[in-house]
Amino acid sequence: MSGAIEDRMPEGPRKDDTLKLTPWRRLINAIGLGPGQRPEPAPQEENVATRLAQQRTGLALDRSYLAAERTLMAWIRTALSMISFGFSMAKLFQAFRGEKGQWQGALGREYSVESIGYFLVVMGTGGLMIAVVQHYFRVRRLRAMGLPRGVSGAVVVAVLLCFLGVFAFSSLVLKM
Repeated sequence: MSGAIEDRMPEGPRKDDTLKLTPWRRLINAIGLGPGQRPEPAPQEENVATRLAQQRTGLALDRSYLAAERTLMAWIRTALSMISFGFSMAKLFQAFRGEKGQWQGALGREYSVESIGYFLVVMGTGGLMIAVVQHYFRVRRLRAMGLPRGVSGAVVVAVLLCFLGVFAFSSLVLKM
């Protein structure tokens, strides 16, 4: 029967296919930036249902990983907004130091727009650090389930943005 499920099944990467790759592509796959290579199961008689179940499980892991990446990227956008707005607000009111932009807050404490800028920078940086840690543990659970290793560009950007937030806060405090 020519329309059997076995004929329509996409073939995964075979071990002999890696020998045909260019050195550049092998390097990209080795550092985890290329397409994920799942470990092949032990050679045994598999029926179509088992292969389909394994394929669907792999796709479910990929979808869960991509959802975690999108969540981290949303945290990056939020943190970047908070850090940049807080830094701009604090620097602007440092320049206009002569005008009093303070008001009486709870418990008799005075607040200024500059202190709100500091707070936004700290909150954006701290929130992003928490998001990176949360993302790490989520991806670690997915890897325990069989997700292949790889480098996440979102994590690299998030860590660099954390350093930027620390630098921005130190610049505000030291009045540089």
